Amino acid sequence: MTAVISIDLGTSGCRSAVYDSSLKSLSSAAAGYPLLVRSETRIEQDAEVWWECVKKTIRQALASAPVSASDIKAISISAQGIAFVPIDREGNVLHPVISWMDSRGEAELGKLRERYGEEMLYRRTGKRLSPAYTLSKLMWFQEHQKELYERAWRILFPLDFIQYCLSGECVCDHTIAGGTMLYHVERQCWDRKLLGENHLSEEKLPKIAGAGTVVGKIRPGAADELGLTHEVLIVNGAQDQKCAALGAGAEKSAAAVSLGTGCCISRIADRPIQDPSMRIPIFPYVYENTWDLEGVIQTAGSAYAWFQRELGGGLSFDMLNQKAAEVEGPSSVRFYPYLSGGASPWWSENPGSFTGLSLMSGIGHLTKAIFEGIAYHIRANLEVMAEACGYAEELRLFGGGSKSALWCQVIADITNTRVVRLASSDTALAGAAKLAFLPLGCDTPKSLPAADVFLPDAAMTEEYEKAYEIYKKLQ
Repeated sequence: MTAVISIDLGTSGCRSAVYDSSLKSLSSAAAGYPLLVRSETRIEQDAEVWWECVKKTIRQALASAPVSASDIKAISISAQGIAFVPIDREGNVLHPVISWMDSRGEAELGKLRERYGEEMLYRRTGKRLSPAYTLSKLMWFQEHQKELYERAWRILFPLDFIQYCLSGECVCDHTIAGGTMLYHVERQCWDRKLLGENHLSEEKLPKIAGAGTVVGKIRPGAADELGLTHEVLIVNGAQDQKCAALGAGAEKSAAAVSLGTGCCISRIADRPIQDPSMRIPIFPYVYENTWDLEGVIQTAGSAYAWFQRELGGGLSFDMLNQKAAEVEGPSSVRFYPYLSGGASPWWSENPGSFTGLSLMSGIGHLTKAIFEGIAYHIRANLEVMAEACGYAEELRLFGGGSKSALWCQVIADITNTRVVRLASSDTALAGAAKLAFLPLGCDTPKSLPAADVFLPDAAMTEEYEKAYEIYKKLQ
């Protein structure tokens, strides 16, 4: 049997799984690690703990897999993006990981805004100015940690740090590079002009190569420690949302919608279509000469979890779903999901809120309003994307929120689009596995299999059309 190991290196933990070429997960293991919250703006992680957890989960997944170590031919990784860690020539970590959640570069963000203007930066990088992206934080590191910056041999991102630990090579892919604001989204390379003008060294950054290409063979020491052969290939992985879109089967006609802690809406295009109003971020995709229009809602499943915990009256999610199902038609209450900042495409600076409350409002109305609020934002993102690449014929839905059949149906009705609920939410792991199989010459399925299909109800779609217009006006 030919099998691969897929790793998903997330923000709060990692998972490793053994896959066969049918994208069947044969075994998996998980381990968590903390965020190191130093202050409201400084959030870090320990890269060496990442590596220890990766090794632990690989060994555990191998121990329970119905394959032998000699069957494992390749390893690939789905990784969080934007975070970075400096290392010296011996591979020693010089400073804790500066997380994507860190916002210490606010002052540098102001300098960038003044120097370039938001529109020019969007045209070059495909990104709205945000403290989440690497550029402003790397400028802060270069200014406030000058000695460490000078000592750094490489500035690595999560994907390439683990690939370095496995292979000794410093390589990232275009999707990781494309999330940094250091990358020219149209030319598909590090933006040398932007780097030079901000006194940042391209030589310190990893080489960029295509996802699914061979980085190198596993280091003998790493192979022995993990119980693998010395012939295992380390295959260039990708950023987690792009791996998830790949595992979900995103394509030009089908959008991938992740309904997890946050919500990510991905459309695939054959050119870097830029929105003059800067409503949708643009990323390179895992395939050559393809791009990902990626909308984001920061709080989706997390908004529902917050509601259940704080306002749900002790009811379970199943009971809340049942209450919401009892509400006929659109809810009279509206929910705006800005519990952790704005969301594309409107980027409202308003706080999260429920509106339309009355003495007739019950817990079912509020629950359904959460489902609808997220669905309205999904529709709004799809409408902006449609201006560039036409309407999606299908939404491929995954993540914890997709377990709610009602939520899936609400999304179908509000977007007036066929919704396919996938049988598994392990789309990022499956996407990384697909990449691992590429250089092995193995055919893999286009995506994980579907579990259910939800078709829009014409009568409900008509009612939601009116409710959506009201929702937009109250933004």
